[in-house]
Amino acid sequence: MPEYRTVRAALSGHWAAHLRQEEAAASRRVLSDPLRTGLGDTSMLALEDYRGTTGELALLRRRPAVRAAVVGCGPYPETLVALQTSGLARRAVVGVDRHAETVALATAMADRFCAPEPHARIVCEDAAAVDYSGYDLVVVANGLVGKARLLDRIHRTAPIGVRVLMRSPILMGRLFYEHVQPDLRPGWTVTGRYLGTPLSETLLLERGEHA
Repeated sequence: MPEYRTVRAALSGHWAAHLRQEEAAASRRVLSDPLRTGLGDTSMLALEDYRGTTGELALLRRRPAVRAAVVGCGPYPETLVALQTSGLARRAVVGVDRHAETVALATAMADRFCAPEPHARIVCEDAAAVDYSGYDLVVVANGLVGKARLLDRIHRTAPIGVRVLMRSPILMGRLFYEHVQPDLRPGWTVTGRYLGTPLSETLLLERGEHA
């Protein structure tokens, strides 16, 4: 329905701007406290009533990644830090965001809270233009626009067997976030699910042969 699409576009745009502002403010608060040793209660996941990244990352325990990309990492890169410090990425974790100010804040947070190894860095790029051939895990943020095109891009450029950990809205969450059905996209299979919030679930996808 055109009316629904218009309302959803307005709501999602306002919500995305609000979240980005809140995350940026949270990062600045954390970075201004020299005694803080962890992300703690400032978690942006709490803003959306997440139970934390533990349940999501548990989907990866059986097969840690070698190199991971966190797409749409945001100015408060909690998922990137959790993935890097958990040992579930053995060589590198790369955050991707297309906003320069966001990248600067996320870089400062990663420098502060990530372990010395494996390497962690944030790059300023459009997710749709990234070459994913060097990654065996891609984490896709809920707030990204163009998720279907992104899955197609990952499928075209990433190796067979690459996994995608994708947050996807459910119920009323579809008013705020873009919804795709990844199991209907060619070449993708849903191999795990975690119900993170009343509005979102996290899907673990695996890529098969190129179509």
